[in-house]
Amino acid sequence: MFDFPTEYRQRGVVKIMQMHIKNAFELPREKVVNQFYERIITIPIEARTNLKNELITVIGEERTRGVFIRYGWHCGVSDAEKAMSLEWDDELDLALAGPKFHMLHGYLDKVEILEMSFDEQKKCNFIEVLWINTFEASQYLKAKGLSKEPVCHTLCGYASGYLSKVLQQPILVKEVECRAMGHEHCKCICMPIDKWGEEITSDLSYYQANSMIKELDEITAKLKMERDHLSKASDIHRRLIEELLSNHGIQKVVNILFETTGLTVFIEDEYNQIIVKSGNLPDQLTLNRFRDSNTSFIRYSEKISLLRTPIYYGQEIKGYCSFIYTGDNQPNELDYMIIENAAITSSLILFNESIKVNTEQTIKRSFLNDILEGRLAKEEMYKIAYYLDFNPSSSYWMLTLERFVKELSIENELAFNEEMIGHLHLFLKERSINSIVSQKLNKIIILIEYPSFERLHIPQSTFIEQLLRHCSRRFPKYRISVGVSSVIQEFSQTVTLYNETLAALRATNNRKNVYYFEELGIESVLFQLQDDVLIERFVNQHIGRLLEADSSEFELIKTLFTYIDNGSSINNTAKELSMSISGLRYRLAKISEILNHDLNDTQYAFTLYLAINILKAKGKIEI
Repeated sequence: MFDFPTEYRQRGVVKIMQMHIKNAFELPREKVVNQFYERIITIPIEARTNLKNELITVIGEERTRGVFIRYGWHCGVSDAEKAMSLEWDDELDLALAGPKFHMLHGYLDKVEILEMSFDEQKKCNFIEVLWINTFEASQYLKAKGLSKEPVCHTLCGYASGYLSKVLQQPILVKEVECRAMGHEHCKCICMPIDKWGEEITSDLSYYQANSMIKELDEITAKLKMERDHLSKASDIHRRLIEELLSNHGIQKVVNILFETTGLTVFIEDEYNQIIVKSGNLPDQLTLNRFRDSNTSFIRYSEKISLLRTPIYYGQEIKGYCSFIYTGDNQPNELDYMIIENAAITSSLILFNESIKVNTEQTIKRSFLNDILEGRLAKEEMYKIAYYLDFNPSSSYWMLTLERFVKELSIENELAFNEEMIGHLHLFLKERSINSIVSQKLNKIIILIEYPSFERLHIPQSTFIEQLLRHCSRRFPKYRISVGVSSVIQEFSQTVTLYNETLAALRATNNRKNVYYFEELGIESVLFQLQDDVLIERFVNQHIGRLLEADSSEFELIKTLFTYIDNGSSINNTAKELSMSISGLRYRLAKISEILNHDLNDTQYAFTLYLAINILKAKGKIEI
């Protein structure tokens, strides 16, 4: 209990402002409160705690900490002014009164001064204090358990404001131990600001007079920015939805994004091939190393960064939408909102286009299969071709692809066929080639309108090489051979093109996986047979014995081929083979003996020549 000294009771003096500060707190607590303050209100600790939690939700933990530090500061400065209105001998009297004010307000139970140091000019050097049972630590432990950092923000602010005022020098109080962190008591260090160094750099902003206003301005600016972002995002989203409904396609989506953001934007497929773009896109981008399933900002190189978000069909990623940033530029919240909205819109557009394309391709594939199976009359064929945008008077050529498995097992062959057809269609579409892609007997057939290919201004060989490279990147488990037809001027001869590609395919081998029908000689007649066994039987029947007797260098076969190729001229053959005439005659006699047939028989010689050409075309011999 506080009480008046005897001398004051005898005089009947009850005004605390006339007392020495050492005696002021000997009065009963209620009288001290009533004498110091014109009016005082009580705030339940629970209400204060709830207010703090709401502030944390609205403005964040850091700003809330600043609010209560400044609140404590103003309370401390106010009490310092009251203390200085009493009688006191020196600044030490005022400093020692600070803990009593702490206890007067109920901030804590007890204060123990562990160390106090002043210099010769009576300036404070250092004060170390223990706070026993602070209300802030108790409330934190009750509500949240142990903390990772000190929580007595109001007490620190109060002590800093009080000491700075009474000692007439800027003092900053920092809590170094806290009961909320698991320490036995709370401990704080009080030192002049200039003695703290960089350790308190982050704390100084809490004590600046304009800090709250500045933070409120920042919050207001942030809310305004978020409002503007929402407004702009909403406008872009509306435009994207309009494009979705107008069926203008995905190119219009990237155009809108570029117009509204000023950022280069592109959309790629699931194989990281860019399908549409708008803005200044670098020539080459290697994107297959970025396969994030969430929106992410990545550093692509020293010069550019990418904000990428996946495009989903159901649960599968079917592509990505990306913004490009140059230098040190980074995306803001609006960019994240826009690109994610764009990804959703793109997903719907691509899904609709996929349905449309699949329907169109199914009709075209059925049409081509009907032609190859002979189910359509010529007039009906031309009528359907016209509706499918194939000019019956145009020229056409065909590729037939055959796959050979490099590895022992490939699962779900049917699904693979459909996937490969889809990628071949995309390859052709990117080059604006009017075509039909279908399959027959585990072979994939591509019918191409030749003028649409000619617009590429590249040789057939280059085009086929690009197509095979496109396939091998996606399907490395297969080796693919290609049979290439000639070019015809009549759409009704499509079956002829198909037979030509099959004949060319039969000539392919491990060393040569692309064969053109026009490269074949007379052996093309045999290659058009549907049964490979018949072709092999033909070869074995006529030169099988010679193959068995010949050396690994096929000297006899080469001699026979050169002899027939030179019109059975001994002199020309010897000259071409660099042999003597007698040596050549001996070898020809040996060949005739093995085959048991006269080599001068013109019809028989033609049959042998055809058999050797078949071996040559299949790559089994080199001549």
